[in-house]
Amino acid sequence: MKKYKIVILVILLFIMILLFLMFGQGEKTIIGKWKSTNEKNEYYYIFNEDKTCSYEMKVARLDCTYEIDDNQITISYKGSDKTNTFKYRFDGKYLIINDENDNDNKFIKQKVEKNK
Repeated sequence: MKKYKIVILVILLFIMILLFLMFGQGEKTIIGKWKSTNEKNEYYYIFNEDKTCSYEMKVARLDCTYEIDDNQITISYKGSDKTNTFKYRFDGKYLIINDENDNDNKFIKQKVEKNK
């Protein structure tokens, strides 16, 4: 009887570890659509797997490319010589981008609706 209890406990422990690894850490990828949490100025960053991106505001959209090196992201805007390098990190479900004025800008990932 003791053998069965030990086997069951080991199996339950293995399942718990597996579930934590699959779901417990949250998604730590920059890929996706991120909405600014700034209520005064709504804008989005969209980062694609192919290293293209866009910066979208209510009145305009800027296409760009990006490179990631450790905790820094460099964004180059198409049709312009402008390039920005920002520090970034994840804080729970948020993406935090530290701008050129050393301000933390918080973004939350948006759910993408799939075509039916």
